Amino acid sequence: MEPTEGPLKLRTDASTSFRRPPPPSAGLAARSAAPGASAAAARPATTVIGRPTLASTTSTPEPTGVSANRQQLEARRRRSAFWFYWIAGLTLVNTIGALAAQHWRFVVGLGVTQLADGLAARVGRGWNGALAVDLLLIGSFVLLGGIAARGRDWAFLVGLGVYVVDSLVFVLARDWLGVAIHIFVLVMIFKGYQASRRLRVPVA
Repeated sequence: MEPTEGPLKLRTDASTSFRRPPPPSAGLAARSAAPGASAAAARPATTVIGRPTLASTTSTPEPTGVSANRQQLEARRRRSAFWFYWIAGLTLVNTIGALAAQHWRFVVGLGVTQLADGLAARVGRGWNGALAVDLLLIGSFVLLGGIAARGRDWAFLVGLGVYVVDSLVFVLARDWLGVAIHIFVLVMIFKGYQASRRLRVPVA
């Protein structure tokens, strides 16, 4: 029994020591079975798009030319409305001068108040009525100036109408310097009215 067992045992050991190499498909299968390998290889390259910034989400700003033109119109409207304050302030100065028996006057001030103050000073009475007229007109022009500066067209028109009627006092008195000054102020106020009207037109 021993001679037969030896060769058999030898052949068995030899067969086990010389094993066939694994087929090429086995390595490929092992690589394909690796976790995440196929997913990473099959995943297409993507491009990350950033979120829109705050500047891109804001509305389109107004064109520079339109904005500059609007600022000029607003400045012209304010300057014209300020003439109502000048009229009111110089009218108040004329009233104080009349109370102090002074003979100088500012022609930009209202002629109606100068007429009322002059009559009261000549007669020697009626100052209460003259002061009431003065304060009413002074307060009205201050109010018109504030309303006109906020862009109310009717305030410009009311101020123009009152000042046109007031200029007739200087025409009757033949005070041509006062007439010229009143015409100049009327032109300046009218420019403010035009600017206020143009600001109401919507930008295309």
